[in-house]
Amino acid sequence: MRILAVLALCAVPVLDVSSVAQTVDDIVAKNLAAKGGVEKLRAVESVKTSGRLNTPRCELPVTNWTKRPNMMRREIVADGQTQVVAFDGKILWGINPLLSPKPQQITGPAADRTRKDVDDFDSVLLEYKSKGHKVELGQPDGTASRAGPRLRVTKKNGSVQDIYLNPETFLEDRISMEVDQEGPPGAPAQGKKAVVATELSDYRSVDGMMVPFRVRQTFDGQPQGEVAYEQVQFNLPIGDELFKMPVK
Repeated sequence: MRILAVLALCAVPVLDVSSVAQTVDDIVAKNLAAKGGVEKLRAVESVKTSGRLNTPRCELPVTNWTKRPNMMRREIVADGQTQVVAFDGKILWGINPLLSPKPQQITGPAADRTRKDVDDFDSVLLEYKSKGHKVELGQPDGTASRAGPRLRVTKKNGSVQDIYLNPETFLEDRISMEVDQEGPPGAPAQGKKAVVATELSDYRSVDGMMVPFRVRQTFDGQPQGEVAYEQVQFNLPIGDELFKMPVK
């Protein structure tokens, strides 16, 4: 890549043969193989992660559970109280002890985005054609830190995300997408967009699969939080009741 950059500066018309030769399916296959292979990924039924959430204000314990096909639950402990956000496949709900000890259903644009985010338990690239997604080669952003392949994914539900792969490992370095910015409650939509980016690093092997143990999120370039995982466990027995909103 350095040689190509020098040649470009010299205005020599050279093609990057390696990138031209690689099709979308070649790159997707390398990504899935790097994660542990299609068969191992398909065999995952549940994931539990635990670690520390670092925000600009504090550091908090966080635990996540996900289960096929699209259930999730996150618990964050702050000042001895547990905040919960969960999705049982139909209803998104949460418990915020600062507001009420009772579970509340979550609605609105943020809830709609969450439903889109969790609509697929597997990697978005796994069997993407059968899911109705579209994957295209994107243009590199020109920075040395993101010199690897860039894939633009248009999901069946219409959401679009850019996936930046590491040029050496073919694992995800960064995933970004545009979202609508929300105004005050009851105010009309302003049509403004913001970029939510997730940066993944510190990959480690767990049960033969490569997992990012550090996940950092930004909103229009501003840090929102970073999770450093301490443990990742696959295929624990997790009952569906964990994800359902308790009866009031």
